Amino acid sequence: MEQYDRALLLEQVWTDPMTAVALHYGLSDVGLKKLCARLQIPTPMRGYWAKFKAGKRVPSKPKLKDYTGQPNCLWHSSAPPRQPKPTVIESVDPRLEAILRYEKQPGHAIRVAERLTHPHRYVVQTREALLRPVVDQRGMPSPRRSEQALNIKVSAALQCRALRIADALIKACETRGYAVVVGERTQVEILGISISLRFFESTKRSEPGSPPRTLVKAERRNGSSMSTPQYLPTGLLQVLADEGYGGKITDTANRRVEQQLNTLISRMAQRAVEFLVGREERAVADVERRKQHDAALALKAQQDGERKKLQELEDDANNWRRASALREYLDGLEKSIYGAGAPTEQQVAYLRWARAKADWLDPLNLQADELLDHPIDIPSHYGW
Repeated sequence: MEQYDRALLLEQVWTDPMTAVALHYGLSDVGLKKLCARLQIPTPMRGYWAKFKAGKRVPSKPKLKDYTGQPNCLWHSSAPPRQPKPTVIESVDPRLEAILRYEKQPGHAIRVAERLTHPHRYVVQTREALLRPVVDQRGMPSPRRSEQALNIKVSAALQCRALRIADALIKACETRGYAVVVGERTQVEILGISISLRFFESTKRSEPGSPPRTLVKAERRNGSSMSTPQYLPTGLLQVLADEGYGGKITDTANRRVEQQLNTLISRMAQRAVEFLVGREERAVADVERRKQHDAALALKAQQDGERKKLQELEDDANNWRRASALREYLDGLEKSIYGAGAPTEQQVAYLRWARAKADWLDPLNLQADELLDHPIDIPSHYGW
């Protein structure tokens, strides 16, 4: 047992934050604060270190008063302090590492052309489909689902830019060996995993001005509303992979979408590798479960065989006891018959028959019986 040095602990908690001091005592910051309370050691108030770092005026270290608590609280075991857990660095899957390394190389940066000169066929189909678009409730046009077009939903002012970005992204994917499939959804296949791709422009909701008082009264009478919200396009483009779960890039004040296409492919690859790793882990788990299943079946068959042998042993023992009981009875019966005089032919025949049945029942004799051992199949009287 060792005694706490209250003066040293006071100096420590007023020199460094509680989280730093707590490590020396193998405690959390909350645990250290409770310890200081038990030892009647004042601690800095909340926000002390933030004000201290900001150069603001903070209270000075108070004087340590005499301890008036329970004497046993001053003592503690001399166990070594708890060491922080080492940081575990997770390894990156080699397939993902190769893709990330490829996308970081300056020579592989995806560049968006200023104008479409030789557009990809999907871009041509999408441009034609946007001439006869379907308009959603926000007033945003997009190709019809029946069209073989990219999933693009942006304002007319942003369509040319979105098509140029889509053209560069699709060509980059195909150059890397990632197939692009366009149907009801636009999908990119990375390492055999399909990831959806969508081009989207956000909008701002703008409430219309207040309607005339007469229309307001009419709305109240009819229970209807003529105040329809309006949506204004923001001009900010977003590209989403798997609805954002597989990566999302968007225009910001510092970076436009054109500068983030390699980042998007890296995130899509990460999504694909995560699916692959999960699939492989499940396959390994399935193999292990099948092994356990087969091993359990083999053990169950061995157990059933053992139970069957045991049952046969018990049956033989029971039959042996039955045969022994029959012979004991027949010995008594024979003694009784011969004690009464000469036996009749029927009595002799009965004793012979009974002893034969006892021999057949006895598993140690292995005596066959023409009738009892003969299998009999009874045909159905229905002719089946």
